[in-house]
Amino acid sequence: MLQVIDSHVHVWDPSVLSYDWLNRVPSLNRPFLPRELPHAPGTQAVFVQADCRDDQALKEVDWVASLRATWPELAAIVAYAPINRGDGVSEDLAELCQRPLVRGVRQLFQDREAGFMLTAETLAGGRHVGRAGFAFDACVRSWQLSELAAFAARIPELCIVLDHMGKPPIAAGSLSEWSTAMRRLARLPNVVVKISGAGAEADPTRPLGPQALPFILEALNVFGADRCMIGSDWPVSLTEPAAYQDWILTVEQAMSDASSYERENVARGTAVRAYGLKAVRGPAHPEEEKD
Repeated sequence: MLQVIDSHVHVWDPSVLSYDWLNRVPSLNRPFLPRELPHAPGTQAVFVQADCRDDQALKEVDWVASLRATWPELAAIVAYAPINRGDGVSEDLAELCQRPLVRGVRQLFQDREAGFMLTAETLAGGRHVGRAGFAFDACVRSWQLSELAAFAARIPELCIVLDHMGKPPIAAGSLSEWSTAMRRLARLPNVVVKISGAGAEADPTRPLGPQALPFILEALNVFGADRCMIGSDWPVSLTEPAAYQDWILTVEQAMSDASSYERENVARGTAVRAYGLKAVRGPAHPEEEKD
């Protein structure tokens, strides 16, 4: 199996911080802590903000960082930052710059009105993120991919990490419109993609792997392995250990004909570059590996 950096995990404890959205998802409304992660030993992880109350965002960073004493595999934190505040977000970023585990920021776009990404304030906030040296995780729905492409084109200095393959219509199996939008986005060299989150978009009554595989293959084809990274979206999209392992195996199946250089990029290399992590193992150049 692939030895991965899991680029998208969440942990939370509702007794520590407030997560209003958990009230709508009873099965997740309990603590999920690192000891439950179904990772292979030594698997590094990138924590992504779990949408606690906005005024608790710094507390979330500090709480997660405190878990590293018993979670040494925590490689980076993607924190909340309200980029729609425009120049005002610089205050939030200054605080985050003092916390060395923070390597990226996120503000959820997925339920925002059309045009939200392209307001003067949001664009200004995105430029501040780029100047601060952070990556920006973009969580959007598939119908928002064209707007995200316009956002990315206007801030070429910002590394944008597209969460969950842009939430394609996996349950419906509808590739065409999503693929067209992904191809438009892939023309922008500052965008990379997380192969993650498929469980939340699939039909829960059918096995996930066969539903997700065509979308994984298309994401790899459109962006290339050196612009894709693997993530789980644990525990939102994948909660049980068996489901987690099935997801890793599904991505491995999609990479069955790839070189070890390509597999290494999806498993680790792209995440290392996007989030400025420790040097990746394995061949540094594609010509070094020809299998």
